[in-house]
Amino acid sequence: MVCIFHIGARFDPVWCRKESAAFAARAGFDKAAQWEIAIAVSELVTNVVKYAGQGTLTLRRLDDNGRGIEIVVEDDGPGITDLESAMKDGYSEGRMLCADDVPSHGRGLGTGLGAVRRMMDGVSMENRAEGGLRVVAVKWASAR
Repeated sequence: MVCIFHIGARFDPVWCRKESAAFAARAGFDKAAQWEIAIAVSELVTNVVKYAGQGTLTLRRLDDNGRGIEIVVEDDGPGITDLESAMKDGYSEGRMLCADDVPSHGRGLGTGLGAVRRMMDGVSMENRAEGGLRVVAVKWASAR
């Protein structure tokens, strides 16, 4: 089972969140895991809309010693200069945020990719040679 979605509109994070939760339900994930998958997808798709403008979301069911879902998000944006730092809480828009930055500048909380890392069983990111970013996240129903 594979679903591919084009990302390019402002409201796509909401729509992709809903579709990913339904996909997880069909794959046999419990409600808590469905919610985690939906949040992770929403965070990743929001980043595509915000930084790249457009891209794709691919949801794939994995059946390797347990029920699993692979989430692949790709875009043609600028990529991320420091991939390791980007996975840490407090990193946003290419730098670590100070507590004063969030309310005074209206920026994000700096927890998006860190939250994705915590909710998923595996996450990898790579800047693509042809430009853009590729993020792969995996969630297993049997994990935990």
